[in-house]
Amino acid sequence: MYGIVQTLAGQTRQNMVTILDVAMPAPSLSDRAQQSFLGNLQPLTPDVAADVEDFHAVETMSIHGAVTSGSQRASINEVKDAVEAAYDTSVTRPKFSHLSASTCPLPIPLPFPMIFGNMVGQHGELLETPISGSSSRGSLEVNSIPMATRLSTAVLPFLESKLGNLRRFGIERGALGAPLLQSWDFGKDEVEDLGEVLSKMVMTLKPYPQYSSDSD
Repeated sequence: MYGIVQTLAGQTRQNMVTILDVAMPAPSLSDRAQQSFLGNLQPLTPDVAADVEDFHAVETMSIHGAVTSGSQRASINEVKDAVEAAYDTSVTRPKFSHLSASTCPLPIPLPFPMIFGNMVGQHGELLETPISGSSSRGSLEVNSIPMATRLSTAVLPFLESKLGNLRRFGIERGALGAPLLQSWDFGKDEVEDLGEVLSKMVMTLKPYPQYSSDSD
């Protein structure tokens, strides 16, 4: 709630949020997987809504050791074409983007925690069938891994998350957080007004608004 009040008060309204997304291992760049390439990036930044694209965003993407079909390394041009194709099929794309690509995968140092599942091969490729005998693998079994990271500066995913949480925990009928908000002297009308303002901010930033205010 403090973050929402800060945003509506203008203290963070003009400040964009830096969001880090990672895919490790990076998905294959085969034709079949190109459409899901951007969807495989998982946000590591808290308090942002997943799968929300901001067409005002500025981003830079770094891809190391991407593979095509099987475990064959993709060329720089193949990586560039795959990313462009993924954006072509996306509903929105960033206002500005920069791509850095390398054919060298990310080396796995010794020692390294056993964080990889049994569907990850020696060179970080995703296997069609699991490896028997072990549910987790470390640096002795996985030498390197393709990796994709995206650092973006945006505000819409942050606002979407705040609006969704406010509606879920404070506005909807039977919301679990309503009594707590009342104990903080936030009446029902005040909470709905906060949601109304947040909704208008989201609608301003979305090219195809999906939210409607309660008064519409």
